[in-house]
Amino acid sequence: IKKIDLHGYTIEEANKAIEQFIQKCFDENVTKIIVITGKGLRSKNVENPYLSKDLSILKYSVPEFIEKNKSLTRFIIETTDAKIEDGGSGAFYIYLKNKNKFKE
Repeated sequence: IKKIDLHGYTIEEANKAIEQFIQKCFDENVTKIIVITGKGLRSKNVENPYLSKDLSILKYSVPEFIEKNKSLTRFIIETTDAKIEDGGSGAFYIYLKNKNKFKE
C-alpha cells in the first residue's frame, strides 16, 4: 500500500501529482493506493478573496480527473471510499491492476 496526501494542493497540482503517482505505483507493482484529499471542511478559502476556493473541492475533482483520464483508468480495477482509520470521506482507495498480468 502506498499513500499520497493532496492537502493544500491546487486542482492542477493535485491532478499532476496523482497522475504521476498512479503511473509510478503501477510501474512498481503497487496494487493499492490511499489518496488523501481532505474533506474540505476546514477550508476557509471561500472567505479569503486572495485564495482559490478550488482547494476545498479536491475530494470531488481528483476522482473525476482520474475517471476521465484513459491513460490512468486502464491501470485501475476500482476506486472505493476509504475506511474511517484511513481518512474516511476525506480519502479514497485506488486498486491497481497487477503489472505482471497487464495486457494493453
